[in-house]
Amino acid sequence: MEIQSPMKLKRLVVIGRHKKDRISDLPDAILLHILSMVPDGKQVVRTSVLGKRWRSLWMSVPMSIDFNFPQTENLVVTLDYLSSTLTELHYCKSCDKIPRFTIGGFRYEHCYARYVDLWVSFATKVAKVEEFLLGLLSINDQTYDFPSYAFKNSLLKDLELRNCQLNPRTTVDWTNLSSLKIGYIDLTDDAMEKILSGSPNLKSLELDNFSGLQHLEINSVKLTQVMIESYYNDNDEIWLEIVAPHLQHLEVLELCSEIRIGQRNVPSLVTAIFRLNFNFENEEQDLEMEFSCLKELLHSVAHVQNLELGTWCIECLSILELKGWRPPPSSRKFLELNLAVIQLDFPGIYSFLQSSSDLETLIIGCWYNHNERQSPQ
Repeated sequence: MEIQSPMKLKRLVVIGRHKKDRISDLPDAILLHILSMVPDGKQVVRTSVLGKRWRSLWMSVPMSIDFNFPQTENLVVTLDYLSSTLTELHYCKSCDKIPRFTIGGFRYEHCYARYVDLWVSFATKVAKVEEFLLGLLSINDQTYDFPSYAFKNSLLKDLELRNCQLNPRTTVDWTNLSSLKIGYIDLTDDAMEKILSGSPNLKSLELDNFSGLQHLEINSVKLTQVMIESYYNDNDEIWLEIVAPHLQHLEVLELCSEIRIGQRNVPSLVTAIFRLNFNFENEEQDLEMEFSCLKELLHSVAHVQNLELGTWCIECLSILELKGWRPPPSSRKFLELNLAVIQLDFPGIYSFLQSSSDLETLIIGCWYNHNERQSPQ
C-alpha cells in the first residue's frame, strides 16, 4: 500500500471538499498537448467520458490509428478484432486530423475484402491520412485488389502496400507521395509506369518480394533512392532491366540474380549496395552463369563512389580473382579491404580455396561456404 505524504493528502482533501477538478480547468491548449502525448488512440477517445469539458476535446487531437492483428488462426479471435476495428473507426471519423493509419499482420482472404475496403475508404476518403500502411498476409496466394479510387489521392505522402494487387485502369494521381513501398506482389510494366508517372514528387521506392516486372524505367529527377529485395520469376529467361539516369542510391538485396542494370542506365549512381544471393543448384554451369551475372553487375556500377557488397558477392569475387578475372577498380578496392574478413570467418575454407586451381574444387568450396552461412545456428 502506497503511503501518501501529508502535503499530498491535504491536496486530495481540498479537492474532495470542493469537488473541484483542477485538470479540467486547464486551458484547451494544455489539455490537447497532454492528450497528444497518449500513445494509444483508444485511450484518447475514452477520455470523452470524463466529463462535459472532455466530451469533444479529443476530436481535436492529431491521432494515429494502428491495428496490429493477433497472430492466430482462431476464427473467433480474428472476427472479434475485425469488429473492434470498425467500432474504433466509427468514433475516429469525428477526429479533425488523423496523420497515420496502419494495418499490420492481417491474414487476408477474399471473404474479408469488405473489411479491407472499409479501411482503404476510411484512410483515403474519410481521414485523408498522410501515411498509410496496409500490411496484409496472403493466405493461399490470395491478394487484395487495391481499388481504383485509391489511386487518386493528393494528400498521401508515405504509402506501403503488402499483398495488394495494383492494376490502375486510368492515370494515377499521387501528387505529394514521397515514399512508396510495395511488397509481395506480381507487378506489370504498365502498372509500374502509371504509378511512377503519377507520383512526380516520389523520392524513395522500395520493391520487396515481387515478380513480373521486366522494365523499370525511372525518369524523375526527384526519385533518387531505390531498394529492390527478392525479385523472382518462374521463367528464368525473364530479367529485370533498370533504367534510371538520375538514380543516386541503389540497394539490391536477397535473391535478385535476374537483374540487369548497365552503366549507361545509371550514370548518376553514387552508392550501390549489393547484398544479394543467387538462386542456383549445385551444378557447374549454373554457378558459371551466376559468376557472369555478378561480373555484369559490377561492371554496371564501376563508376560509383561507394560500393558495399554482401558476403556471398565477396566470396564469388575471391573465386573469380583466383581464376584470373580482374574486377573493376571500385569493386577491387572493396574486395581488398574485405578479404581479411572472410579469412577470419572461415580460415580453413579460404586457405582451401587459395590452394585450389581446379574449377570443380572451387565450386564445391564456394557451395560449402555458402551452406555453412545459411545453416541455422
